Amino acid sequence: MEEEKKKSKAKIIIPIVLAVIVIAGGAAWYLTRTETKLARTGYTKEQIADIKQLFSEEEQKALTEVPAQSGILEIAKSDRYQKEHFADYLKDLGEGGNVTDLLHNYDPWVITLRATDGYTEENLDLYLNNRQDGSAEDAAYTVNYVNMSLLYSRSSEYNEQHFEEYEKYRAKVPEKTPEEIVSHVEHAQDYANEKYFIDAYFDRYEAYRAKNPDKTLAQVVQAVNTNIDRPYYTGVVTTDMSKGYQIMVNKYYKLPDDYSTKLESLSGYGNGYLEPTAAAAFKKMVEAGREAGVNLRSLSPYRSHSLQVWQYQVWVDAHGQEMADRESARPGHSEHETGYTVDINTAVEEAHFERTAEYKWLMENCWKYGFILRYPENMEYITGYVFEPWHYRYVGPEHAEKIMKSGLTFEEYYAYYINNPDYPETGGPKE
Repeated sequence: MEEEKKKSKAKIIIPIVLAVIVIAGGAAWYLTRTETKLARTGYTKEQIADIKQLFSEEEQKALTEVPAQSGILEIAKSDRYQKEHFADYLKDLGEGGNVTDLLHNYDPWVITLRATDGYTEENLDLYLNNRQDGSAEDAAYTVNYVNMSLLYSRSSEYNEQHFEEYEKYRAKVPEKTPEEIVSHVEHAQDYANEKYFIDAYFDRYEAYRAKNPDKTLAQVVQAVNTNIDRPYYTGVVTTDMSKGYQIMVNKYYKLPDDYSTKLESLSGYGNGYLEPTAAAAFKKMVEAGREAGVNLRSLSPYRSHSLQVWQYQVWVDAHGQEMADRESARPGHSEHETGYTVDINTAVEEAHFERTAEYKWLMENCWKYGFILRYPENMEYITGYVFEPWHYRYVGPEHAEKIMKSGLTFEEYYAYYINNPDYPETGGPKE
């Protein structure tokens, strides 16, 4: 019985063993046959070993059917190898293609790059080194980044860390050369701590700075913002009437030739007339002063253009034009012509209005009614006029408070907060 079981097992095992031997032998024969064919096409033993690791049986068979192409191994070992393009690589290699070109031709990233505006073949290696996610947006950024970096780097001042700043500035002034853009951005860093820096005036800052190396950056910014980097009455522009009660009228800004305004009498509060809103504010201020025990009255408010012509000429005839320009305004450049300005109580230095209780009260309260001291002490180099403690200008309560509390002249405030070219929509930053 036991003997029969052994014979039965043998009948089962022997065929299985034979089958395994046959299969293994067949595989060995097949492998040997494939390796032989690969060797015959020109591959070395080392290359054949690589082929067995890198390619499928079907791909190995394809390799036996054409002359040896060592480049296919180099391509397959690259991290840019596109397996689905095996047949294309092999075909192109057979037609004389080189490995580098083929890696490029079937790389999706390169295909995307080549379809991008601004792409140049000579910069391809640089594009490849800057790949991020491989998207079309990434390609557009990469092409621009590489192309512009090469242009910016021609400047000895180029700083790779400031690339985004270069691009922001280039978007504002596309007419500038790459070298000018780099110079602007790098030198603008010098002004980073200057609160009233206006980027649009950078070139003027630099020109003024070059002519005045003894000036601090704060002084440079102040001079350019207020136009005193230029001689008085040069580059004159007509003031922007859309600024309303904040219009600028000085030695660089003039009123329109056809300017006119409604007027309201100041009877009972002094002489003359003011624009109605300014007149109402002045009357409230006078009444508040009376309650506080100070006497305020209008001495010289609105002045017509023809009267300004006459008054300025009187100064010129009596003292010469240089002195006239310090003490009086040329026609069209006088704030008195706006209807927003009033001389209070006096208009002569000898009266020393600055020593009076009225002046002290005005310094503490005028802004509440929308008025500012227009020509402060020691600011003639900015305003163009000597200290006039009696001269007050209506700009509206909101702006008057900011101006008086900031210590800025109206010229400085206007340049940064009202007419700032860096803020074309709002006129200036909102604080």
